[in-house]
Amino acid sequence: MGYPEFHYKWEWRLRSSPERLWTFVADTNRFNRETGLPSVRRADDAVRENARQNLRFSRLGLEVEWEEEPFEWVRPYRFGVHRRYSAGPVVSTRVLVELESWPSGGTRLVYHTWIRPKNLLGMITVPALMRFSYRRAFDTAFRKYDDLAMMADPAVVQPAGVRFVPGGRARLDALRRELVERTGEPELVARLVETVERGDDFDLARLRPYALADAWGVPRRKVLELCLRATRAGLFDLRWDLLCPLCRGVKESGSTLEEMRQRAHCESCNVDFAANFDRSVELTFRASPMLRRVEERTFCVGGPQLTPHIVAQQLLAPGDRRGVTLPLEAGRYRLRTLGLAGGQFLIATPDGAQEAMLTAAHDGWSHDEVRVALAPTLHFENTTDAEQLFVLERMAWSDEAATAAEVTALQVFRDLFSSELLRPGERISVGSLTVLFTDLRDSTSFYQRIGDAPAFGREQLPAQQAWRIWQALFAQVPGR
Repeated sequence: MGYPEFHYKWEWRLRSSPERLWTFVADTNRFNRETGLPSVRRADDAVRENARQNLRFSRLGLEVEWEEEPFEWVRPYRFGVHRRYSAGPVVSTRVLVELESWPSGGTRLVYHTWIRPKNLLGMITVPALMRFSYRRAFDTAFRKYDDLAMMADPAVVQPAGVRFVPGGRARLDALRRELVERTGEPELVARLVETVERGDDFDLARLRPYALADAWGVPRRKVLELCLRATRAGLFDLRWDLLCPLCRGVKESGSTLEEMRQRAHCESCNVDFAANFDRSVELTFRASPMLRRVEERTFCVGGPQLTPHIVAQQLLAPGDRRGVTLPLEAGRYRLRTLGLAGGQFLIATPDGAQEAMLTAAHDGWSHDEVRVALAPTLHFENTTDAEQLFVLERMAWSDEAATAAEVTALQVFRDLFSSELLRPGERISVGSLTVLFTDLRDSTSFYQRIGDAPAFGREQLPAQQAWRIWQALFAQVPGR
């Protein structure tokens, strides 16, 4: 027998704007954890059409498995997802979250959930969980996000509790005194130590120094160098992340550059890509396990905030057409689908068109760059014979990433981590390269006396002499 579908519609009146709330509400990985949902894992490694994934979790001895369609969203107004279950007490679930600006300020947030039970267990447990557990948990989460969104710069989301290892707090206090003595920056060190002491596991599993610097309103170089010195002292561990150039998700991580591979594969985008020091290799920091335990579990694999540069994502059937109205920052964008090569380029300007038709066709995309307004209505059209996932993304690469090319050029990094190297024979692409010549006279004894890293920044050649050497070397390149 078939069971009826339950529909739950809950509303909140919040003080913050949709733009401010979106960062928190659309972070479904954090939201699922904070509302009591279990962590998830992939059921297999199969690559499915348009980023669909097979996922599962276990709870109270019950195995639940489902196929998850790609999230759809229009930033910062709505997002949703559809799941079809192959194991567990329900057949399917759909979620739709809408954020609407109130004329007098603030946001009307509406949370829709549709759930179709599979059996009697589902008929009994779904109403009980939704009414007596999740309704209260959702209310607590959204009101917490509203408070955070009202802050000027909530750099780190504060957790309910922090688990230090035995003796961890005493070590942290000793490291604070050591860093103050080494850097002469007591206020900045205090902020960094507070982040480690009170920060959320999600933040401390992948701490980005430039994001911290922007939130604190201090120079990025200063925070990056402080994190490097803190790592050498024992506050953090280094982590190198290889990012997909399309979705910009982390596809591989290592504690040293020597562990990084030349090429990687992104299951979501179904593309192979090469490591690029300028963009796709980022340095992040992780709190030392000698201080506190940091759990790195996954509660959602496809929410909007996992790819914040994507402003809209829509799944269209063959022959379908859909219009979306959304605010855009001035700059260049690209509309692409996972099933077609290339993409349609757009530029958002104050004097651009208010509406535009953007078509995915059998023969590809238009080569014309479309000029659109800063709050346009874009009509996505799928004229192919296959389902297409439309992805509208900002072309500007995130400048919050401390890239490998930038970090390894820092003198303080070379001083503190002189052994940090790539594997012999490994090739990593670099978009731009600066050649620096040092004084070659008595170089061997000079380097032996003070070391390679300090010598790198000293005794630079005059510009004219360096240019003559470069010309002589370049003239010997084959084909020149």
